[in-house]
Order: sequence, then C-alpha cells, then structure tokens
Amino acid sequence: MKRKKCPCCGYLTINNIDEVIVDICEVCYWQYDKVSEEKPDEIIGPNRVSLNTARKNYKLFGASEECFKNIVRLPYKDEM
Repeated sequence: MKRKKCPCCGYLTINNIDEVIVDICEVCYWQYDKVSEEKPDEIIGPNRVSLNTARKNYKLFGASEECFKNIVRLPYKDEM
C-alpha cells in the first residue's frame, strides 16, 4: 500500500487509499487533514492545534500535542 508523509512528523504513516483520508499518525498522533496543510497556522479540522504548532510540539515532545507523548511510537524503518 502506498503511504503519504505525515505533514506533522514527516514519516510515511498516512495510508493513501483515496481522497478522503482520516488516518491518525501513530508516530506523532496528528490526524491527517488536507485543509490544515493549506492553512498551517490556523486551528481548523479535527486537530486541537495548528499544523505549525503540532510540528513544533513534535520537535519538543515527540507528539503533535504534549498530552499524546505517552501513546505515540517511534517510526518503523519502512516509514522513514
């Protein structure tokens, strides 16, 4: 199965099976949302922070939000 890069952590964790994607990345816990990629500074869609904030959080905590840091996992080799 072909996968897309997660817009938050950058790993290949998003299943690319059709145009409507609702995957949650297991590496950073970002819920894929096409609109947030187009407006990365806005809090819109299913996530509680903007995409740019989630990216900063991933660098700081290893998760899109600090509250998710205990449920995420490291990327698998084939996701890098």
